[in-house]
Amino acid sequence: MTDKKEPIGSSETREARQAKVASKEKILELASDFGKVYCRVQGNEIMRPVRADMTLYEKLGHFYSIYAGKEKDEEGGADKKIFKYALTSSAYIHLNKVASISIATPQFVIVDGVQQPNPYIERDPRTKAIQAVHIRKIGIGYSPIGAVVVIDKTLFYNIYTYFIQSVQAKMKKQKWENNRPAGPLYPDAAELGIADEKPNKKGGWSFFPVEGPIGIWVNYQDQAIVECIDEHIQRQRFGDRIAQKIVERNILKDHPAIGVTNIFAKDGESGKWASVVVYGYRHDKTAPNIAELMRKAETGDEAADFEIKAEKIIETVEPEVEREAIDDTAADEGAGPEGLMPPLDEIK
Repeated sequence: MTDKKEPIGSSETREARQAKVASKEKILELASDFGKVYCRVQGNEIMRPVRADMTLYEKLGHFYSIYAGKEKDEEGGADKKIFKYALTSSAYIHLNKVASISIATPQFVIVDGVQQPNPYIERDPRTKAIQAVHIRKIGIGYSPIGAVVVIDKTLFYNIYTYFIQSVQAKMKKQKWENNRPAGPLYPDAAELGIADEKPNKKGGWSFFPVEGPIGIWVNYQDQAIVECIDEHIQRQRFGDRIAQKIVERNILKDHPAIGVTNIFAKDGESGKWASVVVYGYRHDKTAPNIAELMRKAETGDEAADFEIKAEKIIETVEPEVEREAIDDTAADEGAGPEGLMPPLDEIK
């Protein structure tokens, strides 16, 4: 039996035609429970890069709105309020289903030039309450082009500083009348001053230094300050876990596989929603391979064949991000409010 001959005039062999068909690249759309995933297909082989359109919902706590000012109405009507939308930790965890960024905790963290166990927690010698947390985390994942990228971050979480910031936030709050600010919302909560000049007002006053002789006199009998103290107690109880949530969120936010900070929200039948593109990369790295990457990243190995983006000390975190981490941690422990964020008029 002889092989079937090629048609007369054909200059291609069967193998050449098969190779041409196999070389054609197609896009395959796959359905999943978290969105549409697009993979490149070459012949019968699914290529490793993955691009996913992930859908986020405000009602599921994936993002929240922040008042960002007003926009002048050109037709002479009322000025339009402008909001921006920021992602929460739960959103980044959701997006990481595709990005697959591995996050690890190195053994040590550098504190004031000295190697300490990670995380390193400073406690009040009398009450044993957490005063500060030094924590380092490393995230390893693939960029959209398949290159290994390491995000290395160290966070210094100073609980005293955040207490002062929460008091200052109460001092800045304005009450609104006829869509205009009409004076402080909490006029008797706190005042700037020096330790030798106690406010001449009713209440229980305590002084907290800020810089040099200047500090804040806090009226601990005012309900606004009671709220600050409640929040401060949450920080003292769960400071290490709050710091961990903050630094892991920052790693996922900055990794190029996700790389999203703010989004454009749209109105839908089930509330506001947004679509975010995330990149993943299937690989053959086994557990020992990942462990070796972690070791090189932790030691800062100059011979490492991947990119390391290191931020040695993070000292400033957006109030909304810190508040979200507090609420998430407290909710996990059944010790705090169920709401993710305070009402909009409380954070603008």
